[in-house]
Amino acid sequence: MASPVERRVLEAAATWYVQFQSEPPDNAQRQAWLRWLASDPAHQVAWQQMELLQRSLCTLPGQATRQALSASGQRRQVLKLLLLLPAAGLVGWQAQDAVDNWADYRTGTGQQRRIELADGSRVDLNTDTALDIRFDARQRLIHLRNGEILVRTGKRGDQRPLRVVTQHGSIQAVGTLFGVRQRSERTEVGVLESSVRIHPEAAVDKVAVLKAGECTAFDTRTVGAVGKYQPAQVAWVEGRLIVLDARLGDVLAELGRYRHGVIRCDERAASLRVSGTFRLDALEAVLANLQASQPITVRWFTPYWVSVSYSA
Repeated sequence: MASPVERRVLEAAATWYVQFQSEPPDNAQRQAWLRWLASDPAHQVAWQQMELLQRSLCTLPGQATRQALSASGQRRQVLKLLLLLPAAGLVGWQAQDAVDNWADYRTGTGQQRRIELADGSRVDLNTDTALDIRFDARQRLIHLRNGEILVRTGKRGDQRPLRVVTQHGSIQAVGTLFGVRQRSERTEVGVLESSVRIHPEAAVDKVAVLKAGECTAFDTRTVGAVGKYQPAQVAWVEGRLIVLDARLGDVLAELGRYRHGVIRCDERAASLRVSGTFRLDALEAVLANLQASQPITVRWFTPYWVSVSYSA
C-alpha cells in the first residue's frame, strides 16, 4: 500500500496525465510539468509508472478501461489504477516477461529475427515475439507464445505436419508461406502461398481452409470472415509499414509496437486517412513527415511520450 507521501506524488502524476489527455499542453504548461518532473526523483518514478500503466493497458481487454483513461476529469480512475499497478499490473507484466524469457526464441520491442529450422523451414519473428519449437518423429510444432511470425515451410517431402499453435487454436500448413499474429482476443492469419487449415481450440471439428491471398481471424470457437491478404502486410520483415488509405490512429498504434513509450493521438487526428511507406525504426522522421503533410501538430514531452493533435 502506498504511503501518504507516495500517494500525493501519484495524485500529481495522475493530474498531469489527465490534463494532457483532455487538451495538449501549451508551452507554459509543458515547462511547468518539466519543472515538476525534475524537482524530485520520486516524481520521475511516478511518471514512469504512469507510462507503464499506459503501455500495459494496450494488452488489457475491454474498451471501458481505455475510455476511462482517455476521458477528462478521470483523475481518480487513473490514481486507482496507478495504486494497483505495483501489486497487479507490473507483477503481471514481469511474470509474462519471465515466461517469454524461457522461450526457445524471442525478440524484444523493435527487434526482428530470422531463424532456420531443422527441416529447412524459415521463421521470421516480429517485434516482442516469443515461441517454442517442438519437432519429433510425428510432427513439427511451432508454439507461438506471443507476437507475430512469418513462416515459410521447408522441403515438401517431409510427411510430418507442420503446425503453429496459439492460445486460440492451431494452423496447419500445406506447403506454404503464411503469417500469424496472436492478439489477446484472437489470432490473425494471412496466407501468401498455397493454403493452411485452421482449427479453433474449443471447436476442433470446425476446420477452415485459407488459400493464398486470403486472411482471417479466429478465437477458441469461431473463425471470422475471409478478407484479402497482400505481401505489403508483412513488410515488417523488411523494416517497413506499408498502408493505403488507413486511419492515422491505426498507423500510429502499429508504429507504437516497435518502440518503448506512449504515442497519444486525439480523435480528430486519429480519423485522418493516410497512405505511404514508413520505416519502423525512424519514428521521429515518420512523425515529422506526417506533420508536414497532414493537419497535425506533434509534441514530444519526453523521448517516450509523444502527443499528436489535430491542428487545422
